[in-house]
Amino acid sequence: MKKAQIFSLLLILCFAAFSGCGEEDRKVEEPGPAPGSAGHFYLMGLDTSDPHKKLEFYNKGLDAVTDKRDTSLVALLDGKVFAFLRLGEMDSVPLWIDSLITTARFQGDLFYEAKGYFRKSQIFRNNNPEEQFRNAFYSRNLYLKYGDTSMAGRRSLDMANAQLGLGDIVGSQETATEAIKYLDHTRDANYVSSAYNVLGLSYGTQRLFSEALKEYKQALRYAVDREDSISYLHNIALLHKDQQDYSEAIEIFEEILKSDEIDELSRLRYRENHAYTKWLQDSTTNAEGVLTEVMQKRLEINDHSGLIASYFHLSDYFKNINSGKAKYYAEKYYDKAIQLSYPTAQVDALKRLIPLTEGKTREAYIDRFLFLNDSLEEADTRLRFQFAKIRFDEEKKEQQIHLLKAENVTQHLQTEKMRTRNIISSLAALLILIISGTFFYNVRQRGKREKIKQIYLTESRISKRIHDELANDIYHVMSSIEPVAPAVVVDRLEDIYQRTRDFSRENSEIATGEEYLSGLLNMLSGSVPTGTRLIVRGENTINWRNLSRETKIVVYRVLQEMMVNMRKHSKAKLIAIIFSTEEKCLKISYSDNGVGVDASILENGNGIKNLKERLKTIKGNAIFDTSGKGLKAELSVPLGS
Repeated sequence: MKKAQIFSLLLILCFAAFSGCGEEDRKVEEPGPAPGSAGHFYLMGLDTSDPHKKLEFYNKGLDAVTDKRDTSLVALLDGKVFAFLRLGEMDSVPLWIDSLITTARFQGDLFYEAKGYFRKSQIFRNNNPEEQFRNAFYSRNLYLKYGDTSMAGRRSLDMANAQLGLGDIVGSQETATEAIKYLDHTRDANYVSSAYNVLGLSYGTQRLFSEALKEYKQALRYAVDREDSISYLHNIALLHKDQQDYSEAIEIFEEILKSDEIDELSRLRYRENHAYTKWLQDSTTNAEGVLTEVMQKRLEINDHSGLIASYFHLSDYFKNINSGKAKYYAEKYYDKAIQLSYPTAQVDALKRLIPLTEGKTREAYIDRFLFLNDSLEEADTRLRFQFAKIRFDEEKKEQQIHLLKAENVTQHLQTEKMRTRNIISSLAALLILIISGTFFYNVRQRGKREKIKQIYLTESRISKRIHDELANDIYHVMSSIEPVAPAVVVDRLEDIYQRTRDFSRENSEIATGEEYLSGLLNMLSGSVPTGTRLIVRGENTINWRNLSRETKIVVYRVLQEMMVNMRKHSKAKLIAIIFSTEEKCLKISYSDNGVGVDASILENGNGIKNLKERLKTIKGNAIFDTSGKGLKAELSVPLGS
């Protein structure tokens, strides 16, 4: 691989690594925070671009935090880290990053935990690519959990740059491809173009020139500014140079150098590569002036990475025309590579120095070359597996976490299954109890209805026999003795006959269908003596259809009993019966203006006892009031009976 490409690669990597440094902080969504509050100071920090002012406001905000669960806390910590990075105060950063990560994890804030690991990867960008990769990897995974694939793609790009910088070419390709998959190709176009550029560099390093060219063209397609486009065109020019297509490379270099949008460092690099490529095309070309001028400029501005490239180019340029200068620049190349800890560049410099050196110095260079070469091979082997191991270890950890979660879920499901089984058993037992209760209640109610039915049938049967047998016999006896018996005897027999007929009529069958109300009213009016007035109200407000047959019979018999007692004892001239419904009960209010009745008679009289017993069969009740003139009674019957 041509070493010029290595140096260009390093410079481009530096540019790519810095592309994420200005990433905006996520704003705290706290509408109208109170002055002096943590959120207030955070917003004030966001509103200023001065890193010193930012740091001042964020410190005040941190002092105002009273609860570790305050969501402003993680935003303030991240803001403080960002301000330190802007100020270049790297020694203060690690402690605050760890505090950010710990606090975000405590609050369950995946976004800021991922942000913390991203910040941590930044501080390792220039001195420890492995740690840069590791922390970018943590950040990417957390962003994926958070659901932000765009940020996950950016962190994947950071990982790819770290891998490329350390020589893990295949791993870099895989991670850059992964980044492209996650990134939004419209919103993240600059990151997409950078990922394609990484792919182009990795293919170029493997001398897969056609594949590299395709990726560079994709990078150009997504480039969002002229500076990036020029950088990718420069890489394409280097690609043509490496393929010895010098004319195409020179044409691109000359087009690039016409642009006014190039910073000083980039212009020096483009001028140098243009002159060096022209010399490669024609070895008689005098490139010394441009190469030396670029080197002097880099010395003036302390562009150490650029000096590596200058010394390489000058050593190569003088290789066949001035061995002394070639050796001088090769030594400069070697010293600068040692200073910058570039082992690959050291090996390349030693390759140039060994043929130009003699004696013990040459032997020392050979020993150093063999040592570095073995170390690089060992490092290549280690790097080939290092990043894969980081991924493996973290994925294994994730699998263990998922396994624990799965076990917890399984235990939870088993607990829920047991609880569900217990609930089902309890519900089954309750259902059986309800069914049993309902069954026994229905049996009991059926028994009560059967009892009422039997009483009703017995009364009807007795009524019929009294009417058909006893009353008729009395009538025949009365008719046969009427011609010879004294009038008083005949009158007495007629009275007995009428009483028998009345008793039979009182216990006759009751119509419980549509004609029930008319039959009830007829019974009431027929029971009133001559000269007594009956008032009935509210009978039409009752939905008699909803009453069971048994309830209708009991109501009928109870009112019949009340009217019989009234006729026998009260001597009332006015009777009022009022029907109403109240709280799912049929209410019947009875009152008369008769002579009343003694309370002891109410307690001991058979008629009242029978009345109450009838009501009990349908869960009804009767309350009598004898305190005033006449008799008052309040009868209640459940409508559901």
